[in-house]
Amino acid sequence: MPITLKNKQVRLVVEKAGERYRGSRFDWNGLVSSVTFRGVEVLGQEKPFFQRNSRLFGRGLHNEFGITHCIGYDDCAVGEWFPKIGTGWLKKTEQPYFFYNQYELEKLDFSFERENERSVRFSCSSGERNGYSYSYDKTITLEDSSFTVSYRLENTGDKTLETDEYVHNFLCVSGKRIGPEYRLQLPWTPDPAKLIENNNPDGIMLLEGNSVRFSGTTENQFYLGGLSEGITERDGLAASWKLDCGPVSVVETGSFKPSAVHLWGWKKVISPEVFFRFRLESGNIVTWERTWTVSAI
Repeated sequence: MPITLKNKQVRLVVEKAGERYRGSRFDWNGLVSSVTFRGVEVLGQEKPFFQRNSRLFGRGLHNEFGITHCIGYDDCAVGEWFPKIGTGWLKKTEQPYFFYNQYELEKLDFSFERENERSVRFSCSSGERNGYSYSYDKTITLEDSSFTVSYRLENTGDKTLETDEYVHNFLCVSGKRIGPEYRLQLPWTPDPAKLIENNNPDGIMLLEGNSVRFSGTTENQFYLGGLSEGITERDGLAASWKLDCGPVSVVETGSFKPSAVHLWGWKKVISPEVFFRFRLESGNIVTWERTWTVSAI
């Protein structure tokens, strides 16, 4: 059974490791799969209804380590195992690593502890292979109209852990199709000329100043890569975004300087992705936080 954290404003549904998702991409170590604010659901799923498989595809606030900076893949031979933080040990194939592939997986040692009525801590330890080893805690704490996910990662192996982490933020307010009601705002103004990718097949996604909005409803997947390219803290760069839709506003803020910011979406999902890049030497610990606030507009 999933864990419920709730108060008068917000209700969170949090799934334990392996409870539904069992894929080789996303973090198993505690998943916020539902957030309702005054009865309005604000989270969705990666795939359209007819393609959904909760064991393989993303939902809610799924996070991922190493989508492009995969740890240990180049250090092991084909058929050996490399670490995917929070997910498991994955078996290397003959092809280059690709996050969307399903890899053979060996589970980690997962546990959880309900700290109080508003907080739960999830933990996992990897064991050691090929010089890699870590322990990883994720604590989810509910406040009045916000909640915080606190991360703690300790490198207990001999080799350096160098990678990144992001939350996919599968957002869908009250089941509404992505369209004119949705508006995403950033604390800075992206430079369209410096985007890594601008995939707008329906021609309805509009980047206007520091905002992204839609002139119609989406049919195809859309993507803006590199929204923070060329942006510094003097320009307003921060680990933050705000999404307005109908009567609800959702804000994410992070305790770190983002290494990259992208936006992906489809018919009933919009996903701002804020990346945290880190290098963790043997014996060291890194901590960071992400906070989501939901409010009425």
